[in-house]
Amino acid sequence: MNRIFLISLLAILAPSVYADSLGKQLKECSEITSNSNRLACYDKLSNSLEEQAEQDFGQEYKQTVEAPESIEAKIAEIQEGAHNKKIVTLENGQIWKQNDTGRIFWKAGDLVVVERAMFGSFFMQPIDGGKKMRVKRLK
Repeated sequence: MNRIFLISLLAILAPSVYADSLGKQLKECSEITSNSNRLACYDKLSNSLEEQAEQDFGQEYKQTVEAPESIEAKIAEIQEGAHNKKIVTLENGQIWKQNDTGRIFWKAGDLVVVERAMFGSFFMQPIDGGKKMRVKRLK
């Protein structure tokens, strides 16, 4: 019972802590008097939020910013895992494991899109279409 209360409390407080941090950063940018320096501050903040959202994609349990609905990336490496399931390493450093039993014929260098599915699951498929593979993010 105490564990459920603590988890609920953290779920409520975590977004507000992040919002306070974002609000503080925005306020600091707004206090810069030079137009070009103020714009540079906002641009830097915007880019860091987008990068963080992409890095957190697929790891909602520790997500701090709103994640996109999908990402596009190039496959760096494909390995054979247990039970003939593929482990796909993307060039952005993310590692995804196949969750279904379908066969794929992808290779390093292929462009893929990873998109959200229902109930917190994800699909990966070639960017130009084709067979989807259900995946789970490992790293």
